[in-house]
Amino acid sequence: MAIFVGMSAAALAMALQAHGTGPQFDTDTEAATAPCVGGYGEDSTPTAAQWQEIIACVFGNTAAQMDAQLPQKIDEITTLVSVSSNGPTFNYTYVLDVATAEVGQANIDSLEAATRQNACTEPSMKQTIGLGGAYFYRWVDRSGTQITTLRIDAC
Repeated sequence: MAIFVGMSAAALAMALQAHGTGPQFDTDTEAATAPCVGGYGEDSTPTAAQWQEIIACVFGNTAAQMDAQLPQKIDEITTLVSVSSNGPTFNYTYVLDVATAEVGQANIDSLEAATRQNACTEPSMKQTIGLGGAYFYRWVDRSGTQITTLRIDAC
C-alpha cells in the first residue's frame, strides 16, 4: 500500500505545484501512476534506482497530460508555456511579460527563493525530491530571452 500512496503523491506533486496560485489542470493520477508501479506489490520497497525509474515514468505521463493543456496564465505577467520531463526531472518553462532588462537581480533572487520555498515545503514535492526526483524551472522574457533557471534536487 505504501508504494501506491507514495506514487500518487509523486504524481500529484506536479499538479499541486502548478495549482498553487495559477492554472488548474485536468490530470488523471491513476493513468499517470498505474503503468509506473504495476510491478510493485504492497510489500515491495523499491531501491533508490527503482524510485528514480518510477518517478521518471510518472513525470513523463503527467507532463504529457499537463502540456496538452498549455499555455495557461499564472498571473498578470506569468504564463506557463510548457512542461516536460527528462528522467526523474520535471521541467517547467514560464514566459514573463517583461523585457529581461526590466528584471533586476533582486527580483530574480526573490522568484528563485519563492520557488524553492514552495517546492521544499509542499509535502508531495518534498517527498519526490527526497526519493530522487528534481524540478527544473526556466523563465524567459516576452521575446524568449532567458531570464534565469533553477534546478531543485535537494531541500
